[in-house]
Amino acid sequence: MKPRPAKTQQRGFVVVVVLCMIIMLTVLLFGFNHKSRANLRAVDALQKSTQALNCARAGLNVAITVVKDSNDIRSEKRFSDLLSGEAVFPVGDGNCSIIVTEENGKLNLNLLKDKHGTLNRTRIDQLLRLIDLLNKDCGRQARIGYGLVPSVIDWTDSDEQVTCLPFVKHESLGAESGYYAGLDTPYRCKNKPFESIDEMLLVKGVTHEVFDRLRDYVTVYSDGKVNINYASRRVIESLSEKMDPALARMIVDRRKIKPFDSVAELRDVPGMTDSIYNAIRKTVTISPKDRYYRVISQGSVDHISCTIDTIFRRNMRTKCVDLVLYKEL
Repeated sequence: MKPRPAKTQQRGFVVVVVLCMIIMLTVLLFGFNHKSRANLRAVDALQKSTQALNCARAGLNVAITVVKDSNDIRSEKRFSDLLSGEAVFPVGDGNCSIIVTEENGKLNLNLLKDKHGTLNRTRIDQLLRLIDLLNKDCGRQARIGYGLVPSVIDWTDSDEQVTCLPFVKHESLGAESGYYAGLDTPYRCKNKPFESIDEMLLVKGVTHEVFDRLRDYVTVYSDGKVNINYASRRVIESLSEKMDPALARMIVDRRKIKPFDSVAELRDVPGMTDSIYNAIRKTVTISPKDRYYRVISQGSVDHISCTIDTIFRRNMRTKCVDLVLYKEL
């Protein structure tokens, strides 16, 4: 019997075609399965992100209640976790952590000039000393230049005249619109007070690194006086050239035991002299007219988190709490 090569070849071709179709279907099914799993993971992540945001909002409501019901949260031990950053509590399937800081314990960058356009030498000197203190701690980080100070003044004042600080030997000139117009992405000098601390990143000399180093020590809120019960050790040191690190540490340790009830109580701190007290007594306070709080609330569900960064103002007379700034990170 003669062989039938044509039919054999035809059958072999059909087998190859069928195998190719099976492979293609397998690849398509694998791709569909992979895409479906990715979509499910995306939906799950979105759901958990929403839950994390709701956890953060819950923490924010807790902080608002605390701020509203307390004239001074530092004076009440039950709120100590809020100030230390250790306030963590469960919310549904997740949890929330809250950190509360008072902006009145920082240096106000909007008040380096008064409303009449006169330089406030006391506050300018405080900021210059703060820069010196931070530069001592900088290690390998780039130093913060003095030019930041006149540049901040030019950004917040109402004129287009470049500020010169004659009492600063180096980097004494600020910057107005002429400088900013020459940048790769030009813009005008604001010539108005800062509305949020993040605006500092638009000012000449303020890099992200500089901003990160200054952020916890400066503010754009408050009446200008530093709340001695909330100020950091570095801010306390910057209040006077006569203030040394040991005395600043003594003030911080003293208020941990009991917050100061009056500025005059500073006289009782070991190491405090009449000269130092008289140099700082008009620049500090223990009872601001309005209290400004920064509240950072972070909600977490599994490995997904959401952070809300806010500023609240508490009117000490009406006890009303107003939202000044709200950012979801």
